[in-house]
Amino acid sequence: MRHQLLAALVTAPLITFGVGTSPATADSAPVPPPVSTTDSTVVPPPVSTTDSTVVPADGSNTTVRYAALGDSFASGSGAGNYDPFSGLCRRSANSHPILWARAHHPGSFQYGACGGAATEDVVKKQIPDALNDDTTMVTLTVGGNDADLESTIVKCVVTTSDPDECNRVLDKAGKFVDQVLPGKLTWTYGAIREAAPRAKVFVSGYPHLFELGRSLGCGVAEWRRQRMNLLTDHLNTVIKEQAEKAGFRYVDVSAAFAGHGVCAPGGIQREWVTRIVPMDAWQAYHPNKRGQNLGYLPALTAAIG
Repeated sequence: MRHQLLAALVTAPLITFGVGTSPATADSAPVPPPVSTTDSTVVPPPVSTTDSTVVPADGSNTTVRYAALGDSFASGSGAGNYDPFSGLCRRSANSHPILWARAHHPGSFQYGACGGAATEDVVKKQIPDALNDDTTMVTLTVGGNDADLESTIVKCVVTTSDPDECNRVLDKAGKFVDQVLPGKLTWTYGAIREAAPRAKVFVSGYPHLFELGRSLGCGVAEWRRQRMNLLTDHLNTVIKEQAEKAGFRYVDVSAAFAGHGVCAPGGIQREWVTRIVPMDAWQAYHPNKRGQNLGYLPALTAAIG
């Protein structure tokens, strides 16, 4: 996502999530109809997170030339251990593309994913640098920034705006996903196919950021959480439809993350999504280290086979 969260935290009271915080249930607006639509894993030796080609020395699978593209969900915002040389892209050594590359030793690895990226960034910046005729595998997560999901989080969660404002921004995002996003995705997928004609392409969706039910210390009204999740479902449906039309494989992460969003029963220890981080707001509402390792990575690995 982009940088609206930081600005919102500077200008609005923080939502607190500590034990004992009362849930924000006074905000009881009805939910409008849905818009159409233990961390003990051993980490193998590091792979560079820069977007220059990396060729592992020994044990390489030379038949796989891998490129990872997309936004902050692919770069690993929220997962910690960021490559200082990646700048504002904030590529994490705990991201699922890095973890997959460590485990499978592709013959080369191009890491173009960047926090804040939208489809235009993928087409104009990432594809030219990361893909070529020799690329055999591409992973991609993109579309959330095009739909301006960060605005929905700011208006519905961070600043706790009135229900009408929250619903307005959610409706606007849903309309964009219906009317504009399909074309942007088609353009992006076409550019990938043109740049890497032999590659197998795996397109990942987004997880629910929130769990439903009255959770002690949640701080976000359930109807807001429900509408946010419905928007995610809508977004994923469109991404899946367009990916399959392009002949790409859609990777569903929803089942893997079920029960592990913000407000999960059992609290922060069961959550795979980063809560508000006051000094580093750009990390908020992204998969944390567990989400990348136990959510995205197994789903991707299963899809690749």
